[in-house]
Amino acid sequence: SAICIYLRHPGPAGALPVANPAGVARLGDFTWRQLLQFDACTWCGRCHEQCPAAASGAPLSPRNLVLKLAAALWRGNHHPVRTSPAGSTPLAAPPPAEGDSLHTAVVSSAELWACSTCRACEEVCPVFIEQPRAIVDLRRHLVGQGQLDPTLQNAFTHLDRYGNSFGKSERLRGRWAAGAQPRIKDARKEPVDAVWFLGDYAGYDPRAQASAQATAQVLQWAGLDFGLLFEGERNAGNDARRAGEEGLFEVLREKNLETLTRVKWKNGQRLVFTTDPHSYNTLRHEYPLAAQGVQVKHHTELLDELLQQGRLAVRRQLPARVTYHDPCYLGRYSGVYDPPRRVLAALGASVIELPRNRGRSFCCGAGGGRIWMEDAPQQQERPAVLRIREAAALGDVSTLVVACPKDLAMFQDAAKTAGQEGKIVIQDIAELVRDAAAQ
Repeated sequence: SAICIYLRHPGPAGALPVANPAGVARLGDFTWRQLLQFDACTWCGRCHEQCPAAASGAPLSPRNLVLKLAAALWRGNHHPVRTSPAGSTPLAAPPPAEGDSLHTAVVSSAELWACSTCRACEEVCPVFIEQPRAIVDLRRHLVGQGQLDPTLQNAFTHLDRYGNSFGKSERLRGRWAAGAQPRIKDARKEPVDAVWFLGDYAGYDPRAQASAQATAQVLQWAGLDFGLLFEGERNAGNDARRAGEEGLFEVLREKNLETLTRVKWKNGQRLVFTTDPHSYNTLRHEYPLAAQGVQVKHHTELLDELLQQGRLAVRRQLPARVTYHDPCYLGRYSGVYDPPRRVLAALGASVIELPRNRGRSFCCGAGGGRIWMEDAPQQQERPAVLRIREAAALGDVSTLVVACPKDLAMFQDAAKTAGQEGKIVIQDIAELVRDAAAQ
């Protein structure tokens, strides 16, 4: 375990290394670091306790997954130490014969597809086991073999054909901005200081579009000279990659990078911002934008800066009691916890923290491609419903504030299921800023 801690992965949490693009079918396909991690598991169960899939009744326990891989490791020919002490096998799983696939002998596809890649398990692991990375590696093999949920395959097809998971024309991505006043620029045709990378939900989902309009208003009041990529933008590829479609991710990234080379930047800072934490993660950690002198920010970071600089004035304090949900890809993946809380404090809102917040935030269940898949038959309540119940239990809280368009969709639907529709309002943080800064 001590060696595993010392040799923890050195890169940022949001960057997904690809040692084997074809995925993992056998123990020997994992890296030596991953094999060491499986053996280092202390069986403490903290990952299981934090896992939203396990809490919802889905067929995944990150602890049991790692223990089954460790058991196969001890009985096979790939253990980094090679000798097994008596009684060290954690689970009585039959060892895979040399050459057998892990997918038939050790782990089930249902386990792998239940993961939302939220990193809650990794956050609490005392020896820094990277369970989501192992799951993504195993998923890549399933995708390569065509063993995936039909609804997930449909999403991949839409991403490949249309550049978005909704299966709609790319020309519709920025249509909501057509009536904006002042007019929103096309960053490919007019000089700008910043580019807004919309993401699929802000481009195509009606509720997220309303939130995007609020964001646009606020940024225009602050005098930020920004533009969109309109039909030149494609899905950033974060979720396709974590659902195991590495090749599709590379295609989407290449197309977006090509579009970004056509941006007409003004002199000075080059900024790409987004309201989608999933896009934010991959743009910041998996696109070579920093090397090109381009900063990547989430809109909560941008709003925080504009308020602190005095470019955005709060004209009325919000007396509401609110609670804030930390998105997985903004918090655990990218470490952005304080900017949204500073924004809410500047608005005068009284923030009541959820019991599970910051690094221990409870996932809505949308990540890792889960938003495109059917619920597992064994699932009792979706993670988003569990989160809504947690917010309702706070008592006199009027609003659940989110900073992710997928959270808007997930929690609005969950509020209906939990009987909380009309009792708790789901709002993006930019909508509260608009209400407080309205001119």
